[in-house]
Amino acid sequence: MSTGPGSIQYAFPTDVATFTVFDEKSNSYRHIARFSPSQSLPIALSQYAPGKEVWIANKCYTSAAVYSPMRSERSKAYKERKSYRECSTCGFAETKDLELLPRGTVGDCIACGDTGTFGPAQYWMRPPGFAHPYNRPPVTSPDDSPETSYATRAKLTIPTPAEDANWTAVNERVRVFPSRQHLLVSNTGPEKKGYTYCTWCGGIEADTDPAPRLRMPHPKPFPDKESTCDGTHATRHLVLGTKFITDVALFSLRLGRPLELRPGTYPTNVALRTVCEAMAKAGALMLGIEPGELLAEYRPAITDDSMGRDGLQAEVFLYDTLPGGAGFARLAAADAPRLLSMALDLMRNCPDGCDSSCYRCLRSFKNKVEHRLLDRHVGAELLEHLRTGKVPEFDENRIESSTERLLFALRQQSEGERYDAQVEVPGAGSVPIVATRADGKKVAVLLSAPLSGETAMDEDLHDALCAMPGWTVAVVNELVVRHHLPAAYERVREAVLGKH
Repeated sequence: MSTGPGSIQYAFPTDVATFTVFDEKSNSYRHIARFSPSQSLPIALSQYAPGKEVWIANKCYTSAAVYSPMRSERSKAYKERKSYRECSTCGFAETKDLELLPRGTVGDCIACGDTGTFGPAQYWMRPPGFAHPYNRPPVTSPDDSPETSYATRAKLTIPTPAEDANWTAVNERVRVFPSRQHLLVSNTGPEKKGYTYCTWCGGIEADTDPAPRLRMPHPKPFPDKESTCDGTHATRHLVLGTKFITDVALFSLRLGRPLELRPGTYPTNVALRTVCEAMAKAGALMLGIEPGELLAEYRPAITDDSMGRDGLQAEVFLYDTLPGGAGFARLAAADAPRLLSMALDLMRNCPDGCDSSCYRCLRSFKNKVEHRLLDRHVGAELLEHLRTGKVPEFDENRIESSTERLLFALRQQSEGERYDAQVEVPGAGSVPIVATRADGKKVAVLLSAPLSGETAMDEDLHDALCAMPGWTVAVVNELVVRHHLPAAYERVREAVLGKH
């Protein structure tokens, strides 16, 4: 419904999945639902995913079947299945017809360019609904927690629009492209192994067991004359998913050296995930809508040149979570400068002054699985560069803290070498950490800013040390020190042992 140009269009879910709990009066001729809560399918792919516990009326029911009251819907869904593959480096995904993309196909990623990371292709099916097996009693206190699996964030599968498309420039580094697009949401199961699915009865389970129960005779999950399925109709590694059309605002982000966003690296994931959360929250505040009605996701730029693959161009897209769209992403894109300013303010000014993120700034229950990827300081560094073009100074207190943390770990794990702090080297300057081997050779340990890859914060110091005989320089990313200290330690150890 629309009231005029530029007005918000109200949409309603057209892709709904129901979780069925059978009534005890059900029989093979008539399936009666005792409970049948429903969600839009993109949400149901997480909340009703196979193995998930669903609490209704103080009892715990388990999703263990793909089900629809219209029996033909389930067979139709499997008959119309697609092939799905996802890049293990950058997360880009696509679906194609089975004849175009045979199961098991592995290729090079068209987004990040990595070799042999796109796939293997798996069957992908849109489930019509889910159910608790009618012959399994509910419980009030489950013994074991189910294996966790969540649907992916929505993925935009179209290539980056051409340079002469309807882009709106925000500044020299940021531009936005509002449109309506199909988004892809999938649940690849625990450990991304997919699900074992019985195409005969609809039983489904996580594909983490080497001997799936559904490949043996098993009870049917719904009332039927023949209560047992023979176990010969199961397929493995099935991905569940859906596509929906909605309003999207695609932001193209262009960086300048030394900053980079190389696809798949930990600093890139932290920076872009943080900016996504900040932009989505800022958009909701700006438009006065509920958090969660507007979300954001990121990907490498998919262009003919190598800008995305080299880490010099990335993309963030805002999207309406309601299938069909409500116009929120378009409205946010229409005032992009204000949106980016609010997002930067959210990251800079946490009420609690937290170290990386907290529930007062960027965290929420809905993004709990990504809390480890939220760092407001790194996100602010990226957004400040995009707004001004300057390389911002990274927080000196964090640099000092990370240096001390790395130094402590190196001294604790020393194997004969000596580690000194703030060593003055004539002709170079003050070196944060110096490792001296038993043979007298020295290794200078320098930190790089989270978004600067392996470019040391003090490039002049780095170049001067590299020119000195008897010196080796090891550059360690500050974010890796903070969140993956063992990996940072190993990098220094490789340099000390002459492996780097």
